[in-house]
Amino acid sequence: MREHKLYRAISAAVLLTLSSTQALAQTQVSTTQYAYDAVGNLTQITDPRGLVTTFAYDSLGRRTKVQGPPATPGGAAPTAVFTYDGQDRVRQVTDPRSLVTTHTVDGLGNTTQQQSPDTGTTNATYDAAGNLTSRTDARGKTTSFSYDALDRLTQASYTSGTPTVLEYDGGTSPQPNDIGKLTRVTDEAGSTRFRYNGFGNVVSKTQTTTANGVAKDQTIAYAYGTSGSSTGHVVSATYPSGGVVGYTYNSAGRIAGLTLTTANGSVALLSNIQYQPFGKPSAWTWGNGTAYTRSFDLSGRLTQFPLGATTGTGTTPNGLSRTVNYDAASRISAYTHTDTSGGTGSSTATAANQTFGYDDQDRLISYLPANSSQSYSYDANGNRTGQTIGGSSYTQTVDPASNRQTASTGPTPTKNSYDAAGNQIGDGSTTYSYSDRGRLASVTKNGTTTNYLYNGLDQRVVKSGSNVPTGAVRYVYDEAGHLIGEYDQSGNAIQETVYLGDTPVATVKNGTAYYVYADQIDTPRVITDTNNLMVWRWDQTDPFGATLPDENPTSLGAFTYNLRFPGQVYDAETGKHYNVNRDYDPAGGRYVQSDPIGLNGGQFSTYGYVGANPLAMSDRTGLCVEDLCIGEAIVLGRIIYQGYRAYRTAETISRIVNAVAAENSSNADSDEESGRNCTPTSNSGFPDRDLPRDKNGIPVPEPDAEGPHTQLGTKEGRNGKYDQAREFDENGRPVRDIDFTDHGRPNNHPNPHQHWYRPNPTGGTPQRGPTEPLS
Repeated sequence: MREHKLYRAISAAVLLTLSSTQALAQTQVSTTQYAYDAVGNLTQITDPRGLVTTFAYDSLGRRTKVQGPPATPGGAAPTAVFTYDGQDRVRQVTDPRSLVTTHTVDGLGNTTQQQSPDTGTTNATYDAAGNLTSRTDARGKTTSFSYDALDRLTQASYTSGTPTVLEYDGGTSPQPNDIGKLTRVTDEAGSTRFRYNGFGNVVSKTQTTTANGVAKDQTIAYAYGTSGSSTGHVVSATYPSGGVVGYTYNSAGRIAGLTLTTANGSVALLSNIQYQPFGKPSAWTWGNGTAYTRSFDLSGRLTQFPLGATTGTGTTPNGLSRTVNYDAASRISAYTHTDTSGGTGSSTATAANQTFGYDDQDRLISYLPANSSQSYSYDANGNRTGQTIGGSSYTQTVDPASNRQTASTGPTPTKNSYDAAGNQIGDGSTTYSYSDRGRLASVTKNGTTTNYLYNGLDQRVVKSGSNVPTGAVRYVYDEAGHLIGEYDQSGNAIQETVYLGDTPVATVKNGTAYYVYADQIDTPRVITDTNNLMVWRWDQTDPFGATLPDENPTSLGAFTYNLRFPGQVYDAETGKHYNVNRDYDPAGGRYVQSDPIGLNGGQFSTYGYVGANPLAMSDRTGLCVEDLCIGEAIVLGRIIYQGYRAYRTAETISRIVNAVAAENSSNADSDEESGRNCTPTSNSGFPDRDLPRDKNGIPVPEPDAEGPHTQLGTKEGRNGKYDQAREFDENGRPVRDIDFTDHGRPNNHPNPHQHWYRPNPTGGTPQRGPTEPLS
């Protein structure tokens, strides 16, 4: 009973905080309401618009049904149904279109078979340690996996083709810092060799690829700071072209400036980088002296940013300033613009304005640029079923037994065919061929074939064919997975990209830097030269990216740049976007292949792209919508985005509350049994202790913890102690911090808020990210 009371008390406190924060950050109070049953199960979420998502449970407390609000008032409410086996494992999921995905699970909890309407039947086997030893897809193609004595994957072998081999500890010629590290990967494209320093950070990565019989080594190397605020941070990255990007840091350890050194000399790329209190960069100065400034609201949403230079030195700036407008549901409702003179009513600014409309499942249903219009319709799983462009209407046909799109009447008519595993193999004009590994291996269009090769990290590293300039393109990525460069068959740089975090800020061609202006999700929209003249723009495209960029906006000559939405690279031979684990079709707003992780990707249509809301969300890896990717065995699917976000908030609260309850219950009632002393608690019940860190300030898990767990404690702020929670994954790596106060800065931090630990681009300790609203 005591635990139940504590659960209620903390829940009420957290929900009150959520409501108060929204009232502070917005012009009107925005409240999400949660309802629970007698045993504490979340049964209903009502969002600020009054839209309701309900949850049903069986007698064992297992969630059996989730029902979201209808897409339109009076419409059918999408419902998902879950069934379980005797050990509480999900065995079957029935989606809103009544399509059924089933799982067969062995006595140890391993999924030995999946039957999916999209990918057919997949079978798997495991060894005694629970390692996956084989996987056979619906095409009958088997991948076999081998492991060493430490259960590390050492080889993946395919029905045909070159196996992927992983080597650890330096192999036959180890270096002292190689122990315990992945040091070489050999694959169909060649090999990748990693070197490390004594702190476990990657100091070099050498990628060897063979294209059209020509082998080339390409290396990216990192140097790290050893003093002051740069200690442990990358201070330089040497690209395969030999160009060096330098990083300086402010007293808080954030990047303060970027420099570029090439054969042409050294130049500043960015300087005087300023940050919002919650961590996002808000301003900097470009290398030509032009100021860049963007604005955020109190909820941390980007509200204004430049599209090209609007002030500063050089030739008269010709950019626009974009204002991002949001509706009451925090969806982007419009882009409005001002020109270089500050006017909103000029013909140039007015022509760039765009408005957007959504259904009650937050799917984009209308797009209104200045001189045209588009609309979209969807089925219950989010598959696009219709589209209008101006006065023309088109129909997309979806297979009634799956989420595969079988045909489209336009704008470019297609008749699609698929293999047994759900990969699109033809559209009427193009054929797609797949390797036994399951990756797109070649595309043939108009009699011309383009071939693709992938490394052991599942990154595409070679594209070759008679229609590819110089015969081949080689691709190199940094340790965070960003594409940093495209190179010709001889290894010469075609273009390289420099990032500030996940945001592309510069591209380099022939040793000359150009400035990249990105939007709210880090999509490049405008590129300018050092004279502030636009050389490339993609700011007037349709929301799903089907419109091609203007590669010569100021008559300076054609300028090609292939980055698109985050994680995507444009392929001219198909019009598709390579998106790491699969390929995106901007014309259809969907993927060409089913999601490799199935329903775990967060959408019931495994071909869907970001829940049909590409203005606000992205999918950097082609696996999952970033806000929905949660690594559970079976996720809810996209039972309406706003309901899911609320669900995640409630789940986070529940996990923290349960941890508080367990901590206090064991402390008060069974100290001898737990083997530890009573821990003082804060007013809310959190243990009054600092969360543990090592001598370098790195978060460390509880020494006796097994698997994912949550730490609870307090932290000293400018107004005294405040409650803090920290989550760790199954490997003991920090996942995120959750703070239940504003750090004494109520105008800058939403309450409660979180800091996700992001992968270190150099392969070392995850880095604590900026403040974000709790989700």
